[in-house]
Amino acid sequence: MSDSEQRGLPINEPLSRRKLLQGAGAGLLVVGGGSVLAACGSSGSSSSAAGRTTAGPGKPQPGGVLRVGAQGGSNTDTLDAHNVLTNADYARLAQLYDPLVRISNKGTIEKVLADSITSNKQATEWTIRIKKGVVDHELKPFGAKDVIFSLRRIVKGKYPGAIALGPIDINSLRELDEQTVQVKYLKPFSIFEEALALHWYMYMVPVGYNPARPIGTGPFKLVSFTPGRESKTVKFQQYWNAPKPYLDEVVTIDIAEETAQVAALQSGQVDCIDYLTAASVPTLESSGQQVIISETGGWVPFTMRVDRAPFEDNRVREALKLVIDRPKMLESVFAGNGTVANDIFSYYDPAVQSLQLPQREQDIEKAKSLLKQAGQSDLSLQLVTTPNAPGMVQAAVVFKTQAEEAGVNTAIVKQPVTEYFARSYLKVPFSQDYWCYIPYLVNVSEATLKGAPFSATKFNDPRYNKLFEQATATTDKGHQTELIHEMVKIDWSEGGNIIPFYFPIIDAAAPNVHGIEPSIVGQALSTFQFMNFWMS
Repeated sequence: MSDSEQRGLPINEPLSRRKLLQGAGAGLLVVGGGSVLAACGSSGSSSSAAGRTTAGPGKPQPGGVLRVGAQGGSNTDTLDAHNVLTNADYARLAQLYDPLVRISNKGTIEKVLADSITSNKQATEWTIRIKKGVVDHELKPFGAKDVIFSLRRIVKGKYPGAIALGPIDINSLRELDEQTVQVKYLKPFSIFEEALALHWYMYMVPVGYNPARPIGTGPFKLVSFTPGRESKTVKFQQYWNAPKPYLDEVVTIDIAEETAQVAALQSGQVDCIDYLTAASVPTLESSGQQVIISETGGWVPFTMRVDRAPFEDNRVREALKLVIDRPKMLESVFAGNGTVANDIFSYYDPAVQSLQLPQREQDIEKAKSLLKQAGQSDLSLQLVTTPNAPGMVQAAVVFKTQAEEAGVNTAIVKQPVTEYFARSYLKVPFSQDYWCYIPYLVNVSEATLKGAPFSATKFNDPRYNKLFEQATATTDKGHQTELIHEMVKIDWSEGGNIIPFYFPIIDAAAPNVHGIEPSIVGQALSTFQFMNFWMS
């Protein structure tokens, strides 16, 4: 079996105008006019991704100011290393901070600040060894004490990454030497390194960190920040991964709508833009801009709160999963780019890939029958949406049209991002959410487990929760896979998420911007790894 097959990546699939980048393993860069760049050999470095980059001629050149037109920001934007929420937050935090490990553009776990992470046989004790020579933005050496401080801040502050860290004995963290940390668990926890790879919640900060003065070890240092508007960072000259970053400065500008992003790029007001839909591709290509389309495991679910009427009845949940024509929705929103999904997440996780479930297809008659059995033949819904993720609002409009075939009347409430997060997110019965690709068990801890910090469905199944405990405790990969299969079956048959597709990431950049790689993660601009970007 090939490496691509093992990781669940599409292989040997013909290129078409609509399938510009069907598969990160065959990542292609589309340039203005629709031409395709030839492949470049992998450098073998930990930051290289499967796929082509906007490499440009010759070696990366130092210098330049990159202006990023970032979608999905709001006046709730933050620089708190452990409390990311909006898409603009993701872009900014990646500039300021480093994690111990991260999910690479290929979906693998790669070391960043960590030199090694090992465990005992029972997975009750883990040892983290930090790279030497790392300093923070105040030129203080970064080491074991800072890792201990960061992990304790995440857990004791009940930040989003806390639950992902599992039954960690936070008070027993121990500094073995200046570069080495011992982490003990109250019971076996075999996915510690995977949890740390949820890197946008696990950034490392120095002892005494204050988000009002956001000091990190990242490739750029903060100059200024206005929530909902703009931030400016400059190159950190003492960055541990020299000669990166190549850029002198990054300016991140909040732009609320896609049409405004496209206009800003075309007029030269910004150098790259993110989270686009297929509607913008012809315009950008015709004006000579680079368009980068990545196949991803990112998902934008319709979320049904299972603790609220009418969604507490699984017949209603199943009916709404059946009203969707998934290929047509994907065609309408992304012109066929992306992948049809089957109401399950963590698409690239090998354990998920190895389970074969019947593909759920549109079945209007069965949907009507289920709604009738549930006493909901004249079902009316209010769907709350916001332009926070690729294709979110467009998918809501398609859902409304398709659901009408089963007699379901859907009123769409479109809210600005700021209002959505303040009033609706995790609160309303029927809405939408946005997730990157994350290994399955880590994703469960954040989304579908009892007490998960981002449980938009409020799903709480005792058997499911027990299976999770067993799966995270075992070090037997075969047994863990069997347990995951049982959990995924529950997601598919009873879960509150409708997942019709895995969205593509469509970014665009000016012709002189280089270093953008395709990524399966589902975050824009190569998961915002601006240290790899350069300008000619």
